Amino acid sequence: MRNSLPTAALSEFVNEVAAAPEQAVMDYGVCLDWESGTRSCATAKPMRVGPHRVSRSFTWKVDEPRQLMGLNHGPNPQELLLSGLGACMMVAFVAGATAEGIQLESVRIDLDATLDLRGFLGIGSNAPVGFPEIRYVLHVTSDATPEQLASLHARAIAHSPNAQTILNPVALTGEIVQSHDEC
Repeated sequence: MRNSLPTAALSEFVNEVAAAPEQAVMDYGVCLDWESGTRSCATAKPMRVGPHRVSRSFTWKVDEPRQLMGLNHGPNPQELLLSGLGACMMVAFVAGATAEGIQLESVRIDLDATLDLRGFLGIGSNAPVGFPEIRYVLHVTSDATPEQLASLHARAIAHSPNAQTILNPVALTGEIVQSHDEC
């Protein structure tokens, strides 16, 4: 056990995936139901881990602060995006440290980004709709050398699915299904 991760299980999982690539396929899903105003309730759908279906019974509120016409009942979509990115980078960093035999005492990632709402509101032709940049600082206390941490950091970003999703173009496909109330 290192960094509260079972090293034998990590190694065994890597070997399982190498031997049977179908073990590596994960399906994720989230469903959001509008509640009122800017507030919605997000629910995790069951997830598939290789051939296994895993029940996920998590729900959370998404809302905007009052200044953006919300009621401040939960994190907003941008905060969730940043937390998802940071958490994924954290998992990749901790798993990588564990695989390398690096003992971590503490890890914190501070993420910041600036959004210009003129793009969202459609009132600024040069204003981007999304974040033009996400900044982060990785605070680490460990027994590793600075060189080991730099290498680990680079590998964590290269192997973080959320970091790579943000860094590389991804297709976004969707459809509208109109519901009709029946009397």
